[in-house]
Amino acid sequence: MFEYLITRPLGWIIEQIYSLVANYGLAIIIFTIIVKLILLPLNIKSQKAMRKQQKIQPIMQELQKKYANDQEKLQRETMKLYKENNISMTGGCLPMLIQMPILVGLYQVIQKPLSYLMGVDWMEQAVIDKVYMLRDAMAASIGNLANQTEAQLAQTSQIQLSRWAQTINGPRDPWTINFNFLGLDLANTPSAALGYIMQGDFSNIAVIALLLIPVLAILAQVFTMKLTQAQTGQNNNDSENQAAQMSKTMNLMMPVMTGVFTFTLPSGIGIYWIISSLMQAVQQLALNKYFDLKGDDFEIKAPAERKKLHGKKSKKR
Repeated sequence: MFEYLITRPLGWIIEQIYSLVANYGLAIIIFTIIVKLILLPLNIKSQKAMRKQQKIQPIMQELQKKYANDQEKLQRETMKLYKENNISMTGGCLPMLIQMPILVGLYQVIQKPLSYLMGVDWMEQAVIDKVYMLRDAMAASIGNLANQTEAQLAQTSQIQLSRWAQTINGPRDPWTINFNFLGLDLANTPSAALGYIMQGDFSNIAVIALLLIPVLAILAQVFTMKLTQAQTGQNNNDSENQAAQMSKTMNLMMPVMTGVFTFTLPSGIGIYWIISSLMQAVQQLALNKYFDLKGDDFEIKAPAERKKLHGKKSKKR
């Protein structure tokens, strides 16, 4: 089900983009921009939710002081406050939740570019024969290939099959994919650079320079998180604020996770991560400026204040 709902549609989009630009890295960047634009309405909704959450912080602090010894009452009043102001407690997380299946589907597309970018049918006998030919031709230089079946190679080694096809048959082979992007060899993972560095071999700059990807991904992630933190008015120095403590944890964990994922996974994932974070930051800055001009749309009123207003109206009658 996931294959047909997420992976194949994403693969079809990237395939169409690649057919126009003929560059693997550029296709991923354009794909990322399209995805962020499609998710823009949800992002606007998320920004509104976070904006309102920022506005209610003073009221929340009053409630926390007032009901410090009655957590059940605090929870009820908090829910009432959110309901009165039409704020969704999960609204700010929705875009992030939607991005997760996109990231998983994109990983499959990037891991299997011959299937999704080139439309290779692995059931065709000509394709099966070609895979075995490529395996046997490369077995002399890559010894662990000898016992791998066509199905195994098609499942885990499509990027390598594309490179082998180019090495053996030349750049005109239909399986050839242009993995070169700004001098980076996106057919490798950033972790592959360690092998060259540990051997003292700095000749393959196209692979070694891939280490820039996790570094840039971490910096972009931190920058975006700082913007979000500033927008929501989180106070990381408030040890009694549960949200602040959660924010501290996220501030530590997210850059670490970003670094691990973009270092160990195919380079295309890192490119997507960097562009996605930068676009998120741009959208956030633009929406903040827009919402500043519409300040009246974010007026917050405590439930108690509404009761007082209703009471005054009753007395006038």
